[in-house]
Amino acid sequence: MAAPHSHRLPSVKQLEAFLVIESTRNLTEAANRLHVSQPALSRTLQLMEEAVQARLFERNTRSMELTPAGVAMLPIAKRLVGEFHESFGRFGEFLGGQRGQVVVAGLPSVVVALMPLAIQRLAQVSPGVEVKVLSFVEQQVLAAVRAGSVDFALATQPASSGGLSFEQLLNDEYVLVCRKDDPLARRRTAPWSAVERRSFVAMAPSSSVRPVTDRVFVELGIAVEVRYESDNISLMGPMVAAGLGVSVLPRLALALTDCSQLAVVRLTSPDVSRSVGLLQRVNAPLSPVAGRLLEILRETPRHAGSKRASRQA
Repeated sequence: MAAPHSHRLPSVKQLEAFLVIESTRNLTEAANRLHVSQPALSRTLQLMEEAVQARLFERNTRSMELTPAGVAMLPIAKRLVGEFHESFGRFGEFLGGQRGQVVVAGLPSVVVALMPLAIQRLAQVSPGVEVKVLSFVEQQVLAAVRAGSVDFALATQPASSGGLSFEQLLNDEYVLVCRKDDPLARRRTAPWSAVERRSFVAMAPSSSVRPVTDRVFVELGIAVEVRYESDNISLMGPMVAAGLGVSVLPRLALALTDCSQLAVVRLTSPDVSRSVGLLQRVNAPLSPVAGRLLEILRETPRHAGSKRASRQA
């Protein structure tokens, strides 16, 4: 007999045939179960025995009994066939969007507003999926998408596409935030000029909010006294509540700060909003599960996030 290293590996089809023959101990019955002819099954068994270079069954007119080599092969065949079907079952679940991992980056205010409901809906149809959400500032979001370290991102529309595609989901309006005892709190709307010469609590220049507010102030010629600023949006509400000034924030961002002592006033003249949506690399295919989450986000009511922020405000 040849040395063990010269043995060939039997195919999955041969292993499956071996297991059916072992369970029936009869070639005719085994062939019927496998929906093949008896000669074809005999040939399959012969090829397997040639592959492993060992006789696996002792044949007689009534039944087939395992040889010592067949006894040794039995647990191996069961394990290999089981692992084969389990692995391809998982692969099928992956292709069907039932299994896998999706990684999403986004601006804090946007992921807080949109991702919990989307993840909940995904879990209902694909409970085996893992979701990882990364909260970044705008430049980090763009870098993560371009590097391919995330499947897609939830962000504002970038000024320059640079190999990225943007699909709008909703418009997020900018609102005035002030204390409830501020004279502006009694108004339903206020012009941007209402913040002129008021102490202003601003987001840091590295945020996605600050460039927008600065641009509007410059375009309108509004003199704003930026006395306080923070790169942490959760500090904005407490700072305004402490009487340090008024602020302007996107409505979705209100979910990230304590607004219990604040009033939120819609800004007009002009109406300003940011376009929030899905950011992807151009021509980068998504995994099935990432594609499924993307579709769920597209189906999310466009006003849901704003309504939640309004209730919390």
